Amino acid sequence: MNFEHQLILPDANAVIHSLRSIGYSIETAIADIIDNSIDADAKEIKADMVWTSQNDYIRIEDDGFGMDEETLVQAMKIGSHNPLDQRGRKILGRFGMGLKTASFSIGKRLTVKSKTTEGMSFTRCWDLDYIGETNNWTLLMQPFNKESEELLGEITGESGTIVLIENLDRLVNAPFTEKKANKFFNKIGDVEKHLSMVFHRFLEGPGKVSLKLNGNVLVPWDPFLTREFATQELPEEKQRVKDDVVSIQSYVLPHHTKLSTEAYEQGGGPRGWLEQQGFYIYRNKRLLVAGSWLNLFSRSEAYKLARIKVDISNESDFEWQIDIKKSSAKPPQELQPLIRKIAEKTREKSYDVFYHRGIKSTVSNKTSNAVEHVWEQVTNRSQTVFKLNRNNSLVKEMIERNDDLAKQLKFYLFHVEEYCPANIIRYNALQSQEEIKEAVSLEDRNRMNLLVNMFKEMEMGFEDIIDQILNYDSFKKYEVAELKSITEEIYGG
Repeated sequence: MNFEHQLILPDANAVIHSLRSIGYSIETAIADIIDNSIDADAKEIKADMVWTSQNDYIRIEDDGFGMDEETLVQAMKIGSHNPLDQRGRKILGRFGMGLKTASFSIGKRLTVKSKTTEGMSFTRCWDLDYIGETNNWTLLMQPFNKESEELLGEITGESGTIVLIENLDRLVNAPFTEKKANKFFNKIGDVEKHLSMVFHRFLEGPGKVSLKLNGNVLVPWDPFLTREFATQELPEEKQRVKDDVVSIQSYVLPHHTKLSTEAYEQGGGPRGWLEQQGFYIYRNKRLLVAGSWLNLFSRSEAYKLARIKVDISNESDFEWQIDIKKSSAKPPQELQPLIRKIAEKTREKSYDVFYHRGIKSTVSNKTSNAVEHVWEQVTNRSQTVFKLNRNNSLVKEMIERNDDLAKQLKFYLFHVEEYCPANIIRYNALQSQEEIKEAVSLEDRNRMNLLVNMFKEMEMGFEDIIDQILNYDSFKKYEVAELKSITEEIYGG
């Protein structure tokens, strides 16, 4: 059918600036650009993040198969691929937007230079200020200026591609200062951790990719600690969802006592043990979601050893609602009963390992063979420590008695916790860090009340009691003046 119509072109300046606000972080933006290098079968990828008083740029170079002129122009086009088109099952791209939207979220100029095995190299450049002046989709056929040309450099291998992002106004605003430089360097550390996590399955094993950031070879971060002998690997389960087979593998990580200090620190990952629990969703081996219970459960200390690997292919993009940034995913409805069942089982095993020290109840009025845990691992804002389980039936009844024996038992248990070797190690580690002092908690006020009164019964003087209170590691997160004031109040009461 032929309709009367008008051809309405989108306003270039408005669209290009709207695309800058899709929601990338610097980490997800650089990861999205590196996806293209992996799709180009690159074996070596070099990323450099530079910000000095002279210039600021991000340069990513790979040794992939490169692009001829026609392919490069298509790659620079906004929406270079129809997301509905069929593509190779191993391809990481989908929307034909990532290179542009990721780059524009960081800086105002994107230049790409590519070279094929035939030896010909081609360059194209988007400059947002130039688009703003012309309000046209003006793709430059050469570097914007001499400085950009020098930063691009030459592709030394048989083939490859260079992506250069300049004028990093969304990353750190000019002018250059030492404080801003330090902020930029901190971002480099965040990017390194993120890339080591997202691409860890590409950075190890046969045919692995070498990925460097500012000259440093990135070491893969394995969320599942598969090389640790105490890691539990549960049976793999699979379910077909339309044209794809979803593979789910659960892991229960070792109790911290089974890990070296270095392994424990590494195991926490970029966000720490508590935040990294849950599902890890991979699309073609590339990590999309790194630790989430997908709104099925809440996070808890007892379940932080549970990590579940979910593998899908790009056939599942629409079923899982994969976004442009490749940083979120939502499981399809028909899969949710299975993943809930698997998660519940994995969380249960995590709970058992987390509270790995226990004794069976011997109290006569209990018929259950359930394990009653002796220790609890407790986390507050500044530290994680072990405390005795005062709900254990062997001690609960005695503690709740309001007599001298109960007071003496509480006094003794406090000192068992205080000088538990695991707690001493954690306290010593914290003392080397700058801490934000907290207000004394109600729980610790009650402990201080017990201690001060017990010391008074031992005929200790006020100054000696103060010294003793200040000497306990568990109170060192509090201001000295507040501790002294509370001690004086209790002592004089």
